[in-house]
Amino acid sequence: MGEQRQSSEVGAAVRSDGPWTVRRLLAWMSTFLAEKGVESPRHIAEILLAHVLRVERIKLYMEPDRELDGVELTELRALVMRAAKHEPVQFLVGRWTFLGRDFEVAPCTLIPRPCTEKLVERALEWYRSRGAGDVRVLDLCTGTGCIAVSLALGLRAIARPNWAGCRPILGGAVDATVQAASAGDAMITVIATDVVPDAVELARSNASRLGASIECRCGDLWAAVAPSERFELITANPPYVTDDEFGQLDRIVREYEPASALRGGSDGLDCVRRIVAEAGDRIAPGGLLLLEIGWKQADAVKSILSAAGWSAIAATRDDEGHDRVIEATFAGAPAGDR
Repeated sequence: MGEQRQSSEVGAAVRSDGPWTVRRLLAWMSTFLAEKGVESPRHIAEILLAHVLRVERIKLYMEPDRELDGVELTELRALVMRAAKHEPVQFLVGRWTFLGRDFEVAPCTLIPRPCTEKLVERALEWYRSRGAGDVRVLDLCTGTGCIAVSLALGLRAIARPNWAGCRPILGGAVDATVQAASAGDAMITVIATDVVPDAVELARSNASRLGASIECRCGDLWAAVAPSERFELITANPPYVTDDEFGQLDRIVREYEPASALRGGSDGLDCVRRIVAEAGDRIAPGGLLLLEIGWKQADAVKSILSAAGWSAIAATRDDEGHDRVIEATFAGAPAGDR
């Protein structure tokens, strides 16, 4: 009954007298979504309306008296109904921005977040500091592929700084051989893995659309990687929300994003331990491990890494000042422990 009443409210509003202009719709949607308890209702209204009109948000204020036709109003009505039930706006529009690029998103995996950009930025700093060159990268728990794709494009841009932008000239995906030649003869290999088949396909689609050459594999962490493979850079944004924290998450996250990509056990570190347990056998000499973690987990993760033989352990903070990315190099475990 509640959903029918909500549908009637939206339908009645959209059918009311007078032309439905951009200005009027923004005012109405903002009020309606606020009454439903949706956070940042004006922002959500702008995103939805811009999506329906296929324009940038700034265009809404350049043409405030533009009227929507019947088809556009029907599409908008359906989206507003979903937004009123607190469905993430990213899933409503099917994409979200990460490091300046639009990534397709879907309920099979997490929505890219700004704090994850710190991991990519740190990885690119490391690659630049080592003088670029050949590099093999493994991105575990890839999800949308935002880390792997951003690294593939960013590493190529560093390896060949005179490249006009970060996409291949002809657009679309390119094979590893072409990409290596385009990057000043530096061989850049990026492998992305995820246990969820739909997430692997999503990452593959994002890579193709954005012109990044990455290899996508399906498997549970190290099961997707051959024992003989070695990498100079291993990255991961694993599940790290504790059981207690999961129950306290905003409903927009808890009810719509996959729990398997969020929950990391009682202390949030189950997946981190599994990664660290085998990462030492897969890292090349001088290589770097980068992990995104929860903002209270830095000390615990540092202890896990230290006990497993990792050194040069350090944290990078996010924009809110929390330790968000842990890095380490492998020194080897004490004799007899491995």
